[in-house]
Amino acid sequence: MKHPTNSSTTPRQHTTNHAGFTLIELLVVIAIIAILAGMLLPALGKAKAKGKAIACINNLKQTGLAMTMYADDHDNYIPRGNGYPWFFCYMPYMPEGGSDEDFRGIRIYKCPSYPNRNPKKKQIITYVINAWKFNSTTDMVGTEQIGPSKITGFQEPSNSIHLGDNADGSWRPIVTGYRDAVTNLNDVWAPTHLPLSQKSGKLSGERRIADKRHNQGANFVYLDSHADYRPATKIVTNLFREEKNPNAKTQITPGSP
Repeated sequence: MKHPTNSSTTPRQHTTNHAGFTLIELLVVIAIIAILAGMLLPALGKAKAKGKAIACINNLKQTGLAMTMYADDHDNYIPRGNGYPWFFCYMPYMPEGGSDEDFRGIRIYKCPSYPNRNPKKKQIITYVINAWKFNSTTDMVGTEQIGPSKITGFQEPSNSIHLGDNADGSWRPIVTGYRDAVTNLNDVWAPTHLPLSQKSGKLSGERRIADKRHNQGANFVYLDSHADYRPATKIVTNLFREEKNPNAKTQITPGSP
């Protein structure tokens, strides 16, 4: 006797689709990844640059503390100009130690954003010192201070620059920290040493202060030992004076006549 076939119990053959992504789908995924990378990479770059700028500020703060301790130990005198270099004067107050013969281990003297021209000969000293002295509050040229002067001679310590980010270039002598302490070009004492001309607002070819080390300016430590960032357009002569000019220009307008 033949039994009727029960379709509910009859085994069925299942076909599985093993097809992968199509070329169009892969291109879409790649395009999305590229868009996301394009959005994230600039943000990561800015975050990295910000981190280096903060490290530079911390270096300058540490140097400012060394300046204060040095002044306390030396009757309020601080190093200025091309006398005995400031980085030698402050070395005994640095946590990393060092000597006149070998100070390669002192990282505080180096801004992380300073571009090294020669990987085999890295710059150790990346800050320049205020060595500017003036005959009067209206003197706009000034001369170079050689050797130390009293910190108490500055009218506004919190508004007077001590050290700042050094400009880089082929003219800049490289100090590697080992018996090659070149003092030339390590100080600021002329209008052309500022990033921008106070007359024209144009970039100075003889600048010793960086114009774009951090964003559009540079970091500084002041004579009250605080450190901060200042845009190039606000780096003016009056910041370097012992006695301030109350009518001084405080803002440079780039491209002005």
